[in-house]
Amino acid sequence: MNAFYHRHVCRLDPWPDDMNKTFEKMGVPVYEKMWGPSEFTVSGNLKGFDRTARLKEIKIPALFVCGRYDEATPETTAYYHQMMPGSEMAVIENASHQAHLEQPEEYLALLRDFLRRSEKK
Repeated sequence: MNAFYHRHVCRLDPWPDDMNKTFEKMGVPVYEKMWGPSEFTVSGNLKGFDRTARLKEIKIPALFVCGRYDEATPETTAYYHQMMPGSEMAVIENASHQAHLEQPEEYLALLRDFLRRSEKK
């Protein structure tokens, strides 16, 4: 699991303190109840939960962001983006799931631009 996390969750080495603190304070009992013992074993009460068909009902500005090496792959992210008319999608190169930590300037510029444009709608 660590090899997967270092490739697809956070590519920084060592991991930033913010990321380590997140894992330290993560609500493991809640995670396990909802999802299961790991990302690879879905046995919690979210197993089988799928509301993707309702994405088309969301009528506010939405931005899907992923990293090129994200566990939420660009292809998967594009699938959800396409199911939500009017949404936008961006892929941050040289980043994984923690794009905001790995490429903070690019991530913040992308987010600020989206928010500015969304305020005008």
